[in-house]
Amino acid sequence: MRNNLSAWEVNENHFPSFGSIKDKFKFFVRYAILAPSGHNTQPWLFEVSDETLNLYADRTRALPVIDPDDRELIISCGAALSNLLIAMKYFGFEPEVKFFPSDGDNDLLASITVKSRDYEPSDIDRIIFNAIKKRRTNRLPFAEEKIDGLTQQKLKTTVSEEKAIKFTIIESEEQREAIIKLIEQGDKIQSQNKSFCRELAQWVHPNRTSSKDGIPGYAFGMGDLISYGSPFFIGNLNWGDIQAGRDRNLVKGSPVLAVLESKTNKPVDWIRTGMALSKLLLRSSVEGIAASYLNQPIEEQGLDDKLRDILKTSDVPQLIMRLGYGKEVKPTPRRDVDDVVKLK
Repeated sequence: MRNNLSAWEVNENHFPSFGSIKDKFKFFVRYAILAPSGHNTQPWLFEVSDETLNLYADRTRALPVIDPDDRELIISCGAALSNLLIAMKYFGFEPEVKFFPSDGDNDLLASITVKSRDYEPSDIDRIIFNAIKKRRTNRLPFAEEKIDGLTQQKLKTTVSEEKAIKFTIIESEEQREAIIKLIEQGDKIQSQNKSFCRELAQWVHPNRTSSKDGIPGYAFGMGDLISYGSPFFIGNLNWGDIQAGRDRNLVKGSPVLAVLESKTNKPVDWIRTGMALSKLLLRSSVEGIAASYLNQPIEEQGLDDKLRDILKTSDVPQLIMRLGYGKEVKPTPRRDVDDVVKLK
């Protein structure tokens, strides 16, 4: 079996200090590809030249059923972009970013150049960078331990760096219960959509897979034997009630339920949501906090308006997250850097 987790072994000591700017850009991408993405599709491509690093959406990895507008795809690319910028700063490169620099190319999401090569990373820059390799999406139950107010404020402050994005923690038990019911409803709707089930089944793999993308069964807590049957189960059986019950228990046992929101719902909001998400997850990881997502109410038309009513917000919910303290989990596979980088 190929080692599909080798990307996580990137070592800062291998930074090409005396290499070309292309070599350095390519090294920074090694940290970008460790970002989370929907179904672990890794829908990004990078073009490296002597002056510029371009980030493209790889729409061949789109999820047309659950994400018809590529909203979550672009959020994923935003998370990768944030990881990239964090790595650049850590190694002393001050980045400059232009979003959607080409009117004629909607796939070109951002163009990154080097503003200076004498950036002095702060202590928090170093701490956040070192969390990139430790961050995991944890889909398993969390401990009962609460996240204290000071830590919650640190997370809110981190998200506020992306000024267009808001991090809302659900404090009201009434709101929390209402959102749980929407998540359950979303599970049942999605489980009855055969196109959704087939799409999801394509990205869920047995534990011993050699695939470098998608979600291995162990990420859901499956043993090896059960994981082999999971794609068939997802694609052919009605699992909505089971998943709804599981998600209710996951949220009930999570210290924090939160929503990332934007003012408007345009591609630039999506990419900035992804950037805020990356920063939030890395800051959470520093605090020993893990996260996973329950976006069914946002993904299903009709439930999204109900969610906004529950939140009493005029903003646009982009992601629903649960956060808490959990056991350490394995990383999920990643494609090799050579698979996502084009040299110009």
